[in-house]
Amino acid sequence: MGAPTQLVILAGLLGSGKTSLVEAFLDGTSVDTATAVIVNEVGAVNIDGAVLSESAHGATVATLSNGCVCCSLTDDLVTTISDLAATREQLLLPPFERIVLECSGLSKPGQVMLALNQLAELKLRVHVVVTYDCSRPPADYGDSDDAVAQLVAAHTIVLTKTDIVIPSLRTLAGDTARTLNPLARVIDEFSLSARAREAFRDFGDVFAAGSSLVDERVFRPRALIHPRVQVFRARFVSQADWQDVLDWLENIAGATGERLLRMKAIVAGASSSDRVLLQSVGTTFAAPRRLAPGSASETTAIFIVRDFALEDIQGIESTFEVAWSALRS
Repeated sequence: MGAPTQLVILAGLLGSGKTSLVEAFLDGTSVDTATAVIVNEVGAVNIDGAVLSESAHGATVATLSNGCVCCSLTDDLVTTISDLAATREQLLLPPFERIVLECSGLSKPGQVMLALNQLAELKLRVHVVVTYDCSRPPADYGDSDDAVAQLVAAHTIVLTKTDIVIPSLRTLAGDTARTLNPLARVIDEFSLSARAREAFRDFGDVFAAGSSLVDERVFRPRALIHPRVQVFRARFVSQADWQDVLDWLENIAGATGERLLRMKAIVAGASSSDRVLLQSVGTTFAAPRRLAPGSASETTAIFIVRDFALEDIQGIESTFEVAWSALRS
């Protein structure tokens, strides 16, 4: 039995290079029968699906063309993924290594992940990849709720169109992406094929011993900070019981609701030396993941929120001592 299938939720604004990224990835593999691509178009004519079918190189391509996956197509998406998995099993083939869901420019990854709860038995490893168009001014992202929701939800942000902009715009795009989402891995490659290769690599979650969840240097360019998005850090000062931490995180998710954009935490496990990674996109939590021995000694949680004050999140009670700080002011 191989590793569980990686489901890549590929989001990004309209025209930001999602289809080109997938096409370059498929072009870079000879006959990639271990990959399936699901294309979600808004509208009856599925142009992107047709383009990808031409360059699939053995990959399975399925299309959803009635709307946004986070709205009317939820059932169709779940059915499509279930059918893909069932067909592989019937053919006595191992599970797909990856399924790439190319979302429309309107999709919000958190809502897509919530729909995927119906597929819990498949134990998919979900990875959110978002394209950032370097040729767009930062205001296009800062002023768009859809763009902010996509970028903050990302595990990986891919800078696109880096080959058609001057170096200063490419640098500005990278700084903006890192400032909006300090938890994401940002891919800044000149070559389209290199961007595609890095975007769909399965890096997992690797932490060096003693590493921090965020690099605070990304908060220096204050002019790039989105006025409604804040990043808060909670350090666990006292030893926290595993169940108490889970209850506390659920209380925070309940209090913040849709204003919680992203959460990532390293907490103590059953023994004092254990470290467990917890993540959420919006209020949808991924399964806890035990880190390798000696990884990430710091126990802390990072919350990216919108329209939620530090004093409000500090007011959520916990049975253990927490030291709060705002990484933006």
